[in-house]
Amino acid sequence: YQRRVHGGYKKPPDGNIWIKQNMEAYTCVYDLCTKNDGAKGGGSNSQQILYGRAKNMIEKYLSDRVTKEVSDKKGEELLSKVYTAWDHHQLVVRWGSFMFRYLDNYYTKQQNIDPLRIMMLQCFNSAVYEKIKRDLCDVLLNEVHKEREGTEINRTVMKESIGLFVEMGMDQDHIYKADFEVHFIARTADFYKRTATRWLNENGGNFTYLVRVERSLNEEQMRARNYLHSSSLVPVITCVESELLTNYKMQILDDTDAGTVALLSNNKTEDLGRMYSLFKRIPQGLEPMANIVRDYIKQEGKEINKKFCAGDIDGNQYIDLCLELHEKYSVLFKDFFEDNAIFLKSRKEAYEVFLNDTLQPTKGDSQGQKVTSSELLSTYCDNLMKNEKITPDQLEDKLDKIVCLFTYISDKDLFQEFYRKQMSKRLLVSKTDNDNERQLISKLKMKMGAPYTSKLEGMIVDKNLSTDQQKAFMEYCQKRRLEMKIDFTTQVLTTGFWPAFKIDPLNAPEILSTHMNMFKKYYDDSTQSRILRWVHSLGLATINSRFKKGQKEIMASTYQACVLLLFNEKPEIMMADMTRDLGLPVDEMKRTLHSLVYGKFPILKKKDDDKKSKSCNDEDIFLVNDDFTCAQRKFKIPNVIKSVGDPVEKTDENRRHVVEACIVRIMKSRKELSHLDLQTECIRQLSNYFKPDPKMIKKRIEDLIQRQYLERDEGDRNIYRYLA
Repeated sequence: YQRRVHGGYKKPPDGNIWIKQNMEAYTCVYDLCTKNDGAKGGGSNSQQILYGRAKNMIEKYLSDRVTKEVSDKKGEELLSKVYTAWDHHQLVVRWGSFMFRYLDNYYTKQQNIDPLRIMMLQCFNSAVYEKIKRDLCDVLLNEVHKEREGTEINRTVMKESIGLFVEMGMDQDHIYKADFEVHFIARTADFYKRTATRWLNENGGNFTYLVRVERSLNEEQMRARNYLHSSSLVPVITCVESELLTNYKMQILDDTDAGTVALLSNNKTEDLGRMYSLFKRIPQGLEPMANIVRDYIKQEGKEINKKFCAGDIDGNQYIDLCLELHEKYSVLFKDFFEDNAIFLKSRKEAYEVFLNDTLQPTKGDSQGQKVTSSELLSTYCDNLMKNEKITPDQLEDKLDKIVCLFTYISDKDLFQEFYRKQMSKRLLVSKTDNDNERQLISKLKMKMGAPYTSKLEGMIVDKNLSTDQQKAFMEYCQKRRLEMKIDFTTQVLTTGFWPAFKIDPLNAPEILSTHMNMFKKYYDDSTQSRILRWVHSLGLATINSRFKKGQKEIMASTYQACVLLLFNEKPEIMMADMTRDLGLPVDEMKRTLHSLVYGKFPILKKKDDDKKSKSCNDEDIFLVNDDFTCAQRKFKIPNVIKSVGDPVEKTDENRRHVVEACIVRIMKSRKELSHLDLQTECIRQLSNYFKPDPKMIKKRIEDLIQRQYLERDEGDRNIYRYLA
């Protein structure tokens, strides 16, 4: 063993001889340790002597040879000598641990003294390490600096030499951290502090700064894994991140040429992805970046608002641009930002600002009127549902994007009212696919819940039930042998589901009133406690007519059809007589006659018309325009379905009831609340549908107090109590 320690022993080429020699050495130690084992203290004395001689031999070898070799050495020469000496000492420790294993297993444990491996490391510590640790640390740090500057170094020597600091801790890392790591991190911080300043001050350095930072972080990570202790990886990387990123965070993000806004403006998605991945590494690194992205999206949205208000784009183009903007950032966030919740929140906040601005176009059909995104989005959906050229896959994709946009709208109840009004027209007048309607309704239901879409679903159900109702009516007529002189079709609508349509009195011509009475008799017989009211403004009729230039098939409203049927009895009729015979309001009669006389298809004409005035008055006489011509055999006279009340006014009225119900519900469960707490809770519960105005809440509270649902506390007027 001594020969091996002093380096004069070479391992035999034959592995069996090597194993045999080691076993002989182990057997020799075993014999010495167990000699005179039966005598009192015999075995213990020999073990003590053997342990002491082994220690003396190691100390003598280190003082006589190793200390002299490394003393007074500097720089790379010191590193080379230490590497050689330490490498040999590790071999000595491994040999000793095997040969003296019996001694380790029994003597050191029984006597509670250091195992041989620890004893040998302590010998190296006191004889060599304590004398060269500072110089060795400086040499290693200089080598690291060379590598950072681009010079290639021997990483194997670095790993083994740094391992010396670790082993001197005797299975703990306190020595390594105190004697090497703390200096390594200090040098690292100083190096990158100077490097960051140099990079940023270079001409065009701001454009390549993040690329260099990314490369440096990767290099330091590889460096730490190649020759540092595993515990150093996190503090070293944290140090580099702090010097290169944290200290210059806002300077990098706000840079006018290479900051977040510049990258967004120039669509530099890869650079944005790099910026995200780097700032994700540091504490509070993404929040300022997300705030910049939020403000940029908000600004882009406000630019879209300006285009709409200036009349450069219409409502459909406005929604298309909003959807395109949303899709643009959806792709960016998914591909480069890992759909991070911070950025999704920033986009939501941006959209909630510009999408809920009240728009007032200065040009176009809506000039001077206040328009909300709820109305524009509902109209966009209306046009989409009427589009027969769109494929199912395209519709599915479009509806998903529309629902995403819908979630940012604060006045969701207003959207509901507009959509319900437009959907009613589609179901009653236009040819629309009920499956497409259900598709959007189901998506809205998933977002908002069943109560939000209950009326819309009820409209679809009514539409389907009307088909079954019509079949049952036809069977009823056949069974009672009632003659159907015209093709008479009805649609029964549930009042609570559909918008309130205008209902005018009408004395229908006999051919129509006969069939209406037949259906009313059938409906009264088949239902109980239901009142049937005819909404003539929704009716349509197809009339066959003959003119000098040929026969035509006219599609008209019920009012238009009733007016035309009067001319089967008389060739000329005064407007006042028409109004009396049909029982229509004067305004409705004027509107109907105007569409038939001065519309796209002038079927009637005014007698002695000077064509200077297009008004219709009671004393005016009308007759059939026999000279009417039209290239089409079948055509439709335009008609406008009018629902009662403005959706905005209707929504405001509904909100009053909703707020009152919410207040009562809260007070019923809490019994007593302050004004501020009640207001806050009310806003929280209703914010998913709309944002109630605190003034409205206060007014509703006062109204509920007058109706004795609530009362004020006598001691504190700011406290409300619920009255059962």
